[in-house]
Amino acid sequence: MDTKTCACPRCKCAVDERSIEKDGQRYCSQVCAIEHADGSEGCEEGCLCGVPQRA
Repeated sequence: MDTKTCACPRCKCAVDERSIEKDGQRYCSQVCAIEHADGSEGCEEGCLCGVPQRA
């Protein structure tokens, strides 16, 4: 299975089939799915999925 990342443009967190889905895209957390789907400023700091960010 391929490693997928959050659909938020600024987020690099991993997602899988259990992750939040919105508009056919997978997001690591509700924050990214709702507030940061457009790659808003502060997304990296605002992500609440609990997975450490990795470059």
